[in-house]
Formats: sequence, C-alpha cells, structure tokens
Amino acid sequence: MRNIGVITNREKDIGLKYTKQLIKSIEKHGGQVILPTPNSNGKEGIDDEVNEICGRCDLIICLGGDGTFLKAARAAYLYDIPMLGINLGSLGFLTDIEKGEIDKCVEIIFGGNYKIEERMMISSKIYKGGRLFAEDEAINDVVISRGGIQRILHLSTFIDDNFIEMFPCDGIVMATPTGSTAYSLSAGGPIVDPTSNLIIVTPICPHILYSSSFIAKEEQRIKVSVADGFEHTALVNVDGQKLYEISGGDYLVIEKTESKLKILKIDSKNFFKIVRNKFYDRKED
Repeated sequence: MRNIGVITNREKDIGLKYTKQLIKSIEKHGGQVILPTPNSNGKEGIDDEVNEICGRCDLIICLGGDGTFLKAARAAYLYDIPMLGINLGSLGFLTDIEKGEIDKCVEIIFGGNYKIEERMMISSKIYKGGRLFAEDEAINDVVISRGGIQRILHLSTFIDDNFIEMFPCDGIVMATPTGSTAYSLSAGGPIVDPTSNLIIVTPICPHILYSSSFIAKEEQRIKVSVADGFEHTALVNVDGQKLYEISGGDYLVIEKTESKLKILKIDSKNFFKIVRNKFYDRKED
C-alpha cells in the first residue's frame, strides 16, 4: 500500500499535531499521502472528504473517535477501500490504534505485516403502506426509537415471518457484530466477536419482565412493525448518521447485505483482551 488517504476530525486534533506526525511518517517510508480539500463543516463534512479522495487511495487512515471513523467508513465501504482508525477519542473500538503508536503503525503497514478484516453489514428497508419508503445500509446498527415523545412504542418483532414478541419499549437496537460494543451493549446486548456473521436484536427499556436480546443467523430476516394505533412519529436511526420518521402501521426489514466494511488490522491481540483493557483497564496477570 503506497497511496494512503488521511482523514482528520480537526476538532479532535487541535493544531493537526497527530495528522502532521502521520503524514511525516508515511512519507518517510516512501508513501504518497492523499489529502482532501479542507472542509469547513468539521465532522459533518467527512463523508464528502472521503468521496473526494477514495478513487486515488489504497487505504484510508482516519484520525478521530469512533464517530469520526464510522462517518468516514460509511463512505469508504462503497469504494471497497480498507480503513484504519487512530483513536483521538475515548474508548475507540473502531479506532483501535492509539496516538502514541502512529510511527510503529506506519512501519508495520509498509512492512506488509497486516491483515484485512471483512465486517458484516446489514441493510435496512422501511415500508409505509406496504411500499418501500427508504433503504440504507449500516455498519454498526439500526435503531428504532420513540425520539422526543413520551409515549411508549409497541413493536412487534418477527424472524423469517415467525412472530417473536410484541415489545412495549422505548425502541429496539438491531446491531451487527461490529456494533455489539456500541448502543446495543448499552441497552443490555451481548458482546460478540466483530468478525462473526449474525444480527443482535435488543429491546430498549422493555416494559416486560422476561425480555432479553436475541440473536438471528446471518441468513435470517428480521421484521419490526409499529402498532397500527400509534399516532405519533418514531425514528429510525442508521449508524447514528441518518434519520427516518415512521408511524403506526409502518415496518422495518433488516437483513445481511452483500456489502462489507474492510478494516486493516496490525495488532494480533485477541478481541476480548481488547474489550477487557478498554472497559476495565485490566492487563493480564
């Protein structure tokens, strides 16, 4: 990999200290740095920056938090270009390279000692009046929520047209394995290996005693419908980036898509060791 695109959340890298270090390190190893035209919209313009440079890159390195990485990745996967994240945020599950590891990371990349992981994605189709209203794809999750209203949602959930449960709840998170450490986890969902192929369905604050997450196989289709009598507007949120409004009688279909997110990995550490260190700051004895 010689042509490397660099995308930075300038609000996270004040003065571009780490961006400049990264550029210097890439050029030191004979690489070509591809930079976008500076965008005045901050993180909101990152997808435009990725679209500008993707046609010239072998790899995109993103400096920021997981939110920055996710926004960039939602553009990069369309070009089948691998991503690498440098963490300038807090936890950093997607941006798993720490800022103190920049030079070492670049050396490993140019030495060819890396692997490319392919992460499963899901498609989201919203139907209104039985007709397709909107379609999108998610890297992390698709969330149905009640938005700003104070009315509980009644969401009927099906797997392959088999009824599972009608959840009185604040919403439902449908997550990929990559998204299992994001909103899904906060809602009580399980942590799974991000290279798995499955879909995690977790109700948010369900008003029933026995509710818990359930996991669908990659080939299964999930349908969630809003109760007919619901007269208010609920929200469908895709990766925390795109919002759609739904109401009573509308339904959502979630299934695995053929699209994949490619992530460049240079660290052979076990995923669950990373989880332990990120959440508990615990090292091996």
